[in-house]
Amino acid sequence: MRRLSIKSLIALVDQELIPIKDAVIDISDDEVIGIGKIPGSNNVVDLGNVILMPQLTNAHIHVLDYFLMDLFNKYYIDDVVGAPYGLKYYYLRKAKPESLRNGLAMVFRRIRSYGIGCLLSIIEYGKSFTDVVIEEARRAGLCIVPLAEPSVFRTYVRPNEEEDINEKFEDEIKYFVDRGFGISLISPLNYTMAELKIASKLGGSRGLPISTHVSETEDTYSDGDLDRALSTLMIGNTVFVHLTQLNDGDIMRLPMLPVVTCPRSNMEFTGKIPKISTMIRRGLRPLIGTDNVALVEPDPWEEIKLVRLLMRGEELHSINILKMLTSWAWSWGFGYIIREGELMRGLALQVGYEGVDINYVHDYVITRISSMDVAYIINGSEIIKVTT
Repeated sequence: MRRLSIKSLIALVDQELIPIKDAVIDISDDEVIGIGKIPGSNNVVDLGNVILMPQLTNAHIHVLDYFLMDLFNKYYIDDVVGAPYGLKYYYLRKAKPESLRNGLAMVFRRIRSYGIGCLLSIIEYGKSFTDVVIEEARRAGLCIVPLAEPSVFRTYVRPNEEEDINEKFEDEIKYFVDRGFGISLISPLNYTMAELKIASKLGGSRGLPISTHVSETEDTYSDGDLDRALSTLMIGNTVFVHLTQLNDGDIMRLPMLPVVTCPRSNMEFTGKIPKISTMIRRGLRPLIGTDNVALVEPDPWEEIKLVRLLMRGEELHSINILKMLTSWAWSWGFGYIIREGELMRGLALQVGYEGVDINYVHDYVITRISSMDVAYIINGSEIIKVTT
């Protein structure tokens, strides 16, 4: 049994990210066993002038398009990553999983260096690529929630097809569920109602997450993707992503399920982000993702700065923005908090000034911290220095 006490200038603990000055976190066998001012172990590591907080959760990311980053701004977005005819899908239909291993390793090391501990990763052609993505993510020290995408989807669904189920689609969904993978559905518009229901039934039977893009663009919103999702994917493990086109009334119709915004991607491609303040008033606990690695650097610190700027005057407090990357994700079953009885998965942020007022700490993290300030990643009793 290895015991360790970690001391920091300020620690953000529990679901509410409560700031504790000169906090000492006691750890035994990877688990937090005490939070206080006095070390519970003779083995004390003082990290100095740092803010200790939970590792971050990236709640929506496409990693398998990293090789397309040189094409950003050169082609229309759907021509690059759109299903089924975008360059990403064309390449992946021909690529061997092993050919992507080195590139994925670099991507995941970079993601890890930002302080991300958990990510919900969309894996296109999941039957082919899920294993290599999981292996490389874990090799980088990441907890990954794989969201495997079937190879079969429809460009559009005809009215007389709504009860049809593609046999290959069903077989792949069963394969994902049997392997314990989550499911990624491109959009409710790319599958028949019967296919959506069977994915929901099979995934729900194992409590596995199902992620789908909803109302990212005006076209998908006007085509009724929200209604299709609400009528078929209402189980408790469904994750709705983007939602940029929803009005206040639409948001009030949303069930209490995880929702994800990808601020920089949303601004890049639609010119707006979803109504996050309305979501919070509704009682939702929205999360943050970075979307396509090819198009947006997967740096969550840039995401939260953009949210703060765009949402000024919307009564969106810094602590809530920080929760979108940490404790709200944990409340949905993803990621981490620092609390007794929980695995210690911490992040030490170097304070670049003499000190930080404890009453200002959440604002400081949102406004001042960048990826360059991530000093250490703490996994249980292992303290890993981050090099940039």
